[in-house]
Amino acid sequence: MFLTRKNSQSFINTSLEIASLKAIKRNSSKKFITDRMNFNWGIIWETFNPLILVAGWSLLFYLGIRGRNFDLAYFVFLLLFWFAFQQLVTKTINLDLPKFFKNKTKIGFLHIICAELFGNLVPLILRFVLLIFVLTFFNYELQFYHLLYGLTITLLLGFFYGIIQNSVFHSNTFLIEAHGYFLQALFLMSSILIPVTRLPEPIREVFLYNPLVHVNEWIKSATTGIIYDYIELSYAINFLITLAIISPIFIWRKNNKINQIIKDES
Repeated sequence: MFLTRKNSQSFINTSLEIASLKAIKRNSSKKFITDRMNFNWGIIWETFNPLILVAGWSLLFYLGIRGRNFDLAYFVFLLLFWFAFQQLVTKTINLDLPKFFKNKTKIGFLHIICAELFGNLVPLILRFVLLIFVLTFFNYELQFYHLLYGLTITLLLGFFYGIIQNSVFHSNTFLIEAHGYFLQALFLMSSILIPVTRLPEPIREVFLYNPLVHVNEWIKSATTGIIYDYIELSYAINFLITLAIISPIFIWRKNNKINQIIKDES
């Protein structure tokens, strides 16, 4: 499938088309229609809505809630990256795939997953660029290399993790709901609101198993200039590579499950 340039381009085009159709369908009720205009404001709202949460959290912590003053130069981006990770994982796990695949023999599970990635990537880039312009306007010094590299790793972690969990859960409502609580706990354990560097060593050792901790602390180090020996970006990269290597197994497994469901319903 990926051996030729033509097939690769066809795969990307199909995934982008699916992503566009899903975005339009998801926001089909949010339109402003006149005789001369048909404007889908829902897509705009969906794109920039997460920034409201980012701005709210950032304002609270920047003002020094509980005596802590966080640097906006990295804090807003850590929140933005987390919401992108959470959104990608949640949407991927909750995909209702069997209904989508009926009578669409040329579309596979990987198409749908990549469509979800593309559908999250475009709004994320717009939010990212907007934050850069706003913070640059207020004379914040941004470390673009660390931000871009950290964003890439975070998004890919969410992508491959979502693939694996979708195959494991396979529309199991109980597991999916329980995983929502796990994501909330993961947020608290990702060194965003609670810096891992301020935790007692026994607790810190547990938190360090989370690859997002290493990514987030590495992003912070470019702004703070403080580097900790126990923060290793290589750990997050190795974790990502491991997920990428084993994810084809779960893609194959998911495709088999979908084909079996469609066969049983035929």
